[in-house]
Amino acid sequence: MRKLVRDIVGDIRDAGGSDVRISEGGNHTRVHFVTPSGTRSMLLIHRGTDVSKRYARMLRSQLRRKVAQ
Repeated sequence: MRKLVRDIVGDIRDAGGSDVRISEGGNHTRVHFVTPSGTRSMLLIHRGTDVSKRYARMLRSQLRRKVAQ
């Protein structure tokens, strides 16, 4: 899970995002960030899931859509 969050933060910064913050709750980890266009966004990661390659691809796809907006 930590590696996935590190990779997501790196992907956000590589895409031009900024102000990346991580907040952990009981069931979810939230990644707050500012997109290159200046809008604030959030990525929600469920903490109970096993991190598979498919799950990581899904999160990266969701991240690409959010950064492109």
